[in-house]
Amino acid sequence: MTSRRITSGAQNAAFGISGALIWLVSWQWFTTAGPFAGIVGFPTMTGSVAQTLGLIWESSFWAAVGETLKMAFAGLGIAVVIGMGIGLLTGLSRRSHEALDPTIQFLRPLPPVVILPLVLLVLGPTTELGVFLAAFGAVWPILVQVQAGVRDVDPIALDTAQSMSLSWFKTQTAVVIPSAIPFIITGVKIAVSAALLLAIAAGLLAGAPGLGKLILIAQEANQSDLAFGLILWSGVLGASLALILAWAERTLVRGRRALEEYL
Repeated sequence: MTSRRITSGAQNAAFGISGALIWLVSWQWFTTAGPFAGIVGFPTMTGSVAQTLGLIWESSFWAAVGETLKMAFAGLGIAVVIGMGIGLLTGLSRRSHEALDPTIQFLRPLPPVVILPLVLLVLGPTTELGVFLAAFGAVWPILVQVQAGVRDVDPIALDTAQSMSLSWFKTQTAVVIPSAIPFIITGVKIAVSAALLLAIAAGLLAGAPGLGKLILIAQEANQSDLAFGLILWSGVLGASLALILAWAERTLVRGRRALEEYL
């Protein structure tokens, strides 16, 4: 079984690397010999990759990465607290759901970019602006997934808890919330991408510090190679966070299964 998993993982990695190489080669061909050759402002793959690697030695670049991650994780932390709290409240209490659902349904489809001018007017192009946008965009997937997880508990498990005369609080903490963990993890995975995207967008659209501001400056200076290099680094950050969360999810699921088998 272990050798099969290793083989499967190696095959998946090989396919992923092959796809990335095909994309890079196609990019280079389109910008040097293909239809986009010679177009001003459309950088070649080699130029963008050279800028991407060159940024490793720039202290200002790493400072911008730190600012972006700080805004993204601060916003994510706020979103987890609010999303978990309201999700559990509305998922466990019908009256709370009826009272808060109209407001949730009004705010959830609202794109963060729509409220950006108002927030920019109040907070200015600051770190707080990026934190607010990241929190606003990340809270909804967490809230929705928590609600879905709480309501998707196996009825047999609830009947078993009732037959054991467990209190309401014990039932929620021992049965309902643990059963909702896969939903919560899914919500957090979606929320991380949203928080990172909006932390970068805060700089790109409003001048907040971070990678987005560096991309904006490179764009205004007509440094397309540098702009694409920064965009590639943004993708690397997003992919790295996704891999970390996937590992955390596998670890938590394995731990939960081992605990269930032990009990």
